[in-house]
Amino acid sequence: MYENRFIAFIDLLGFGSLVEKSATDNDLPGKIFSALSSLQPKTIEEEAYASINHELCPPEELENVRALLKRMTQNMKALHPVTITYFSDSLVISALSDDVISSQMILDLLAKLSIKLWSEHSLLLRGGITEGKLIHQEGGPLFGPAMNRAYYLESKLAINPRILIDNECITKYRSVETFQLFESFFEFDGEFNYASLGTAYRHILNDSSLVLAGEEVLWKFRKTLAETTGKLSEIREHFEDERVKDKYTWLIEEVSRR
Repeated sequence: MYENRFIAFIDLLGFGSLVEKSATDNDLPGKIFSALSSLQPKTIEEEAYASINHELCPPEELENVRALLKRMTQNMKALHPVTITYFSDSLVISALSDDVISSQMILDLLAKLSIKLWSEHSLLLRGGITEGKLIHQEGGPLFGPAMNRAYYLESKLAINPRILIDNECITKYRSVETFQLFESFFEFDGEFNYASLGTAYRHILNDSSLVLAGEEVLWKFRKTLAETTGKLSEIREHFEDERVKDKYTWLIEEVSRR
């Protein structure tokens, strides 16, 4: 019954404290709702298979492009399905191990989501990626040793705002030539291979499909990257817990290297 699948387990850092704060901040519930809406499977699917570069699309063509995009997404989903489950402040994305396109799509999605949730909602991700036995049905059961391992990577080993990937998992990814485009999404610290907000920007700006669109699309990513360290420093000063501050300090240094 189990299938061999690549799986990413992702958690929104600091979400619990944000919800607590929303009880006394009237603006926060709307912001939280908007952030969580962007994690809905249907919304993520739109990013997974194709998206509209509004900067390059003439307004009079937008309706036709949306219709074409919808058909393309339906066809791609049928051929190369990516399964997405969202609950509370966590997200699970998986794909069959022998489907190169959908399994690499997981990585592309994580890079885009990292930047989207940061630039639009000031939220950071922590997670784990592995490969193994899993049952994952959209709107249905989700369990297996691979799920346990991905959760363990996120909850026990990642510590900082980053996404750890098992060594055996990244080796399997690297066995496919097209993974070269995703090397920029990962870093190695001597113990773990990981992706972060900094490496997400590096990948998007250098090796993603968005590069083909040129500066008309990339400028907004360069702009938010330039603002990131200052924004992280400002948020860090709102915390008194040194353990939380250390996580932001780690990420500031990580982003500064990109």
